[in-house]
Amino acid sequence: MNHHSMRLRGLAAVAALILTAGCGGAEEDGKSAAHGGDAGKSAVPKGPAMREVKAPVRFSTGQAVALPDSAGAGNVAIAGLQHPLPVALHKGMVVITRPDGMEIANGYRDAEPSLITPKHEPLTTIDDLGAVVGSNPARRPIITEHEGKILALSSLVADVPGSGTTKGHHEVELIAAELDADAGKAAKAWSARIPLAEFEYSLDVDEEDTEVVGVTGGIAAVYAQGKLFGVDLGSHRKVWTAPGTYADGAVLAGGKLVALRDHEGDDRRPVGLDPADGRQKWVMDELAADDLTAAGPGTVIVGGYLTGDDEGEKETALIDAATRKKIRTFDETAQTGDCAYDGRSTTVCTGGDSVTAYDPGTGKVRWALPDKSENRVAPKVTLVRAGLVYGTTENGPVVLDATTGADKEDNPGIAPYFSDGYVGIALAESDNTVTAYRVER
Repeated sequence: MNHHSMRLRGLAAVAALILTAGCGGAEEDGKSAAHGGDAGKSAVPKGPAMREVKAPVRFSTGQAVALPDSAGAGNVAIAGLQHPLPVALHKGMVVITRPDGMEIANGYRDAEPSLITPKHEPLTTIDDLGAVVGSNPARRPIITEHEGKILALSSLVADVPGSGTTKGHHEVELIAAELDADAGKAAKAWSARIPLAEFEYSLDVDEEDTEVVGVTGGIAAVYAQGKLFGVDLGSHRKVWTAPGTYADGAVLAGGKLVALRDHEGDDRRPVGLDPADGRQKWVMDELAADDLTAAGPGTVIVGGYLTGDDEGEKETALIDAATRKKIRTFDETAQTGDCAYDGRSTTVCTGGDSVTAYDPGTGKVRWALPDKSENRVAPKVTLVRAGLVYGTTENGPVVLDATTGADKEDNPGIAPYFSDGYVGIALAESDNTVTAYRVER
């Protein structure tokens, strides 16, 4: 029986700023400047001092900056956002992952973006996407600090041409850009290139599939074409390859790299890997898993079908990522679809027309919407961050308290998909352009 289904993706990577294997080795290519752009050009030009609000509830719609087309390419339709944007923020700097590189723009003031490109020809370029929604394979970059430097990390799959008797092949390139928000500069720092074997991936994996899962202990976990790799941020080299093949969407939580590994047929099993060396620490053989969602700093939600004596019975559980211990099993009526941790104490899950907030350590429900007794509807959630839930209802944008579910601001200006305390990113009402808006105090 085919129990595999598309993994439900979270609205946001869990603690993306806190998270901060295959064949071949990785190469360093880090002494060159940003290709195709001016690496020294200011992404945040000088001007009035930028303001940070750690948990903003209002944004200035009068101070808007349209971002490069790459921010929404292949993800935005006439009806609005259809797929998650491949975007991350750092002090007003907007890092955009492209299928053919990385683009770093300024979300605070108008400025020319910097373009960083790979060593070899990518399988897909931004021009290949056209107006086709869902065609962009780029995933959200990771922002991390290493040895006193702020790095933006993204990955892509490139085509390496053959030479002489050597066959051409694919490789995944991990690109690191150094961000200097104070000086307003962004430049390519280095890249690590890992050759990919032929026909090593299975199930529904596309050859363009790649993402940086996260960073811990100076090691970046990178997914590409069904494989998981570890790249040392100091040496810029691959240090491990995890055995087996995997679904996309692995997460770092509880000191483990949790992933869904291919089993037999089209089944997958949840596994916990050591992010330092890629070795397996635990496996849930009793569950043929369909989906994996980050729930909090130390927990994940896995769902699928039981094996063994209870074969075929559906189960969704909150588990301790460090030990695989089940903390709570949810019934079929529980809302555990797209989930995001608020960075403080609450995990918010959405699906259909409902929103449910949980304690990420126990799975206990804190609040849920809609609530007919209070005449309240559920918002369409866009972002969960810093103890707040941003979203929209028929009344427009709204901000909720993530712990209680109470309305905190009914006129925030926008419902951001991203925020870093300096700007929020949303779609412009006039033409759905991906746009940055300054926070207000």
